[in-house]
Amino acid sequence: MLTKEIQFEGPEVRTTASSRRSSETQSGGDELTFAAGLPGFPDLHNFRLERLTGELEPFRLMRSVDRPEICFVVVAPAVLFPDYSIEIEEQYVSNLALNDAEDAMVMLVITLGEQPTANLLGPLVVNRHSGMAAQVVQYQTSYQAAQPLPIAPSPEA
Repeated sequence: MLTKEIQFEGPEVRTTASSRRSSETQSGGDELTFAAGLPGFPDLHNFRLERLTGELEPFRLMRSVDRPEICFVVVAPAVLFPDYSIEIEEQYVSNLALNDAEDAMVMLVITLGEQPTANLLGPLVVNRHSGMAAQVVQYQTSYQAAQPLPIAPSPEA
């Protein structure tokens, strides 16, 4: 199985085989297309990224174009998990037309609740130029689908 390891350094993305870096945001717009849909939502293919303001920045909403009531909170991994890295199987590299790490934008799906969590096991990988996207499950890893978010110390502490 061919894979490409992606690592995140702050807002940057790079492959382990390359020292080229990019801190650009997605330049292909805020429309995402999941050709295979998403697990649990196989009929939903088109999503729009919506910016959140104020204290909610840099989190974003990923809202279904066809069913706007369905949306997910997403964030770049480096915001919460600076050492997070993933491997992308060659099938996804090809399907998403990722020529190098600079083409990839990676987001984690956040689940809100009493204890908010991030899905480290199934990150979303987007071609930042075309908007083509897929959820890329990480195999042979200790990552969790419901990793509790790190808690920042309160100002009173």
